[in-house]
Amino acid sequence: LVCIDGFVSEPQELIEHAREAMFVDAGSNYPGVRAPAPNAYVDALLDAIAEPVAQTFGAALSPDLEMCAFSMVTMPPSRLQRGQRIPHFDGAETHRIAFIHYLCDPGQGGTSFYRHRATGLAQITPHNLDRYRLSLAAELADESPAQGYVSEGTRSFECIHRVDPVFNRLIIYKGNVLHPGDIGATTVLSEDPRQGRLTINGFGFLAGGP
Repeated sequence: LVCIDGFVSEPQELIEHAREAMFVDAGSNYPGVRAPAPNAYVDALLDAIAEPVAQTFGAALSPDLEMCAFSMVTMPPSRLQRGQRIPHFDGAETHRIAFIHYLCDPGQGGTSFYRHRATGLAQITPHNLDRYRLSLAAELADESPAQGYVSEGTRSFECIHRVDPVFNRLIIYKGNVLHPGDIGATTVLSEDPRQGRLTINGFGFLAGGP
């Protein structure tokens, strides 16, 4: 995990840009809305994180990001689909990288990382994906996850690390680790970037990965 505080010099400019952006429903993969991040931000991001990514993960980040977007959680807990009520992973590729840049009040909730109790897995890879899916499917058939966002450990998942949402903090981590956003009672489920849980989220891959 890489954590960089005070990531950009003018975070308020990004918030103003978000106010003018055209947000759209992100679909079942994300419980809210998204809009593309500015191209200048993407270029600056790639330059700024090149060294810490290489030092931490052992390889450079490919410049062709899969996604980099303003993101805002807006879905009420009562409307969440089953898959949105448990920790998720962004893909099983071992060279997949994810990042979150918090542009919101600390009370909006950070990001936590989990271990699946039955299998002991915290990272999902092509080698253990089937084992994880079979175990999880059996658990969900026996008992559906509670209606609402994941905020603490559950019968199936143990929280092993939590990152607080410090304003203008960027975190970078492997995209195949189990994680959810910490969406709770203090999270404002608004599409207004000045009030809601505004972040910039993105995915990419380490160069030379399998």
